[in-house]
Amino acid sequence: MNSLIERQALIDQEVVDALIIATPETWHAADMQVLRGREGEQDKLMITISSPEGHLDSVGPTDEILEALRKLLVHFREHEKTWVEVIYKALMKENGDWTYSIQFKY
Repeated sequence: MNSLIERQALIDQEVVDALIIATPETWHAADMQVLRGREGEQDKLMITISSPEGHLDSVGPTDEILEALRKLLVHFREHEKTWVEVIYKALMKENGDWTYSIQFKY
Protein backbone atom coordinates (compact mmCIF):
# COMPACT_ATOMS: atom_id res chain seq x y z
CA MET A 1 0.00 0.00 0.00
CA ASN A 2 2.59 2.52 -1.06
CA SER A 3 0.68 4.57 -3.60
CA LEU A 4 -0.42 8.11 -2.86
CA ILE A 5 -4.10 7.32 -3.25
CA GLU A 6 -4.17 4.08 -1.22
CA ARG A 7 -2.33 5.59 1.74
CA GLN A 8 -4.30 8.81 1.50
CA ALA A 9 -7.58 6.87 1.67
CA LEU A 10 -6.56 5.38 5.02
CA ILE A 11 -5.56 8.78 6.36
CA ASP A 12 -8.77 10.39 5.09
CA GLN A 13 -10.81 7.69 6.85
CA GLU A 14 -8.88 8.43 10.06
CA VAL A 15 -9.64 12.17 9.71
CA VAL A 16 -13.35 11.52 9.13
CA ASP A 17 -13.61 9.04 12.00
CA ALA A 18 -12.02 11.60 14.33
CA LEU A 19 -14.38 14.31 13.03
CA ILE A 20 -17.45 12.15 13.69
CA ILE A 21 -16.25 11.32 17.20
CA ALA A 22 -15.61 15.02 17.91
CA THR A 23 -19.13 16.12 17.03
CA PRO A 24 -22.08 16.00 19.44
CA GLU A 25 -24.42 13.01 19.14
CA THR A 26 -27.23 15.34 18.03
CA TRP A 27 -25.31 16.12 14.83
CA HIS A 28 -26.12 13.98 11.82
CA ALA A 29 -23.74 15.87 9.54
CA ALA A 30 -20.49 17.77 9.94
CA ASP A 31 -18.31 19.88 7.69
CA MET A 32 -14.65 20.59 8.36
CA GLN A 33 -12.69 23.14 6.36
CA VAL A 34 -8.91 23.04 6.68
CA LEU A 35 -6.86 25.90 5.25
CA ARG A 36 -3.13 25.29 5.00
CA GLY A 37 -0.65 28.13 5.18
CA ARG A 38 3.00 28.51 5.99
CA GLU A 39 4.58 30.26 8.94
CA GLY A 40 8.31 30.21 8.31
CA GLU A 41 9.23 26.59 7.70
CA GLN A 42 6.13 25.21 9.44
CA ASP A 43 2.69 24.39 8.10
CA LYS A 44 -0.10 26.30 9.81
CA LEU A 45 -3.63 24.90 9.73
CA MET A 46 -6.80 26.93 10.22
CA ILE A 47 -9.62 24.49 11.00
CA THR A 48 -13.33 25.24 11.10
CA ILE A 49 -15.89 22.58 12.06
CA SER A 50 -19.54 23.39 11.45
CA SER A 51 -22.96 21.81 11.25
CA PRO A 52 -24.74 22.03 7.89
CA GLU A 53 -27.90 21.27 9.89
CA GLY A 54 -27.53 24.59 11.71
CA HIS A 55 -26.46 23.33 15.14
CA LEU A 56 -24.63 26.05 17.03
CA ASP A 57 -22.49 23.84 19.28
CA SER A 58 -18.87 24.92 19.28
CA VAL A 59 -16.65 22.09 18.04
CA GLY A 60 -12.92 22.46 17.71
CA PRO A 61 -10.28 20.12 16.37
CA THR A 62 -9.37 17.32 18.75
CA ASP A 63 -5.90 15.88 19.20
CA GLU A 64 -6.99 12.95 17.02
CA ILE A 65 -8.07 15.27 14.20
CA LEU A 66 -4.82 17.22 14.42
CA GLU A 67 -2.73 14.03 14.41
CA ALA A 68 -4.56 12.66 11.36
CA LEU A 69 -4.16 15.97 9.51
CA ARG A 70 -0.46 15.96 10.38
CA LYS A 71 -0.21 12.52 8.79
CA LEU A 72 -1.95 13.90 5.70
CA LEU A 73 0.55 16.76 5.44
CA VAL A 74 3.52 14.42 5.82
CA HIS A 75 2.07 12.02 3.28
CA PHE A 76 1.60 14.73 0.66
CA ARG A 77 5.07 16.12 1.36
CA GLU A 78 6.59 12.66 0.82
CA HIS A 79 4.94 12.56 -2.60
CA GLU A 80 5.93 16.17 -3.39
CA LYS A 81 2.31 17.30 -3.49
CA THR A 82 0.72 20.25 -1.71
CA TRP A 83 -2.78 21.46 -1.03
CA VAL A 84 -4.06 24.80 0.23
CA GLU A 85 -7.53 23.72 1.36
CA VAL A 86 -9.40 20.52 2.06
CA ILE A 87 -13.06 20.18 2.99
CA TYR A 88 -14.37 17.04 4.67
CA LYS A 89 -18.15 16.50 4.71
CA ALA A 90 -19.59 13.68 6.82
CA LEU A 91 -23.25 12.69 6.68
CA MET A 92 -25.19 10.10 8.65
CA LYS A 93 -27.43 7.98 6.44
CA GLU A 94 -30.91 6.85 7.51
CA ASN A 95 -29.56 3.47 8.61
CA GLY A 96 -27.09 5.16 11.00
CA ASP A 97 -23.98 4.55 8.90
CA TRP A 98 -21.82 7.49 7.91
CA THR A 99 -20.73 8.51 4.45
CA TYR A 100 -18.28 11.24 3.55
CA SER A 101 -16.83 13.30 0.73
CA ILE A 102 -13.59 15.21 0.43
CA GLN A 103 -12.63 18.13 -1.77
CA PHE A 104 -9.05 19.32 -2.17
CA LYS A 105 -7.88 22.63 -3.61
CA TYR A 106 -4.31 22.72 -4.84
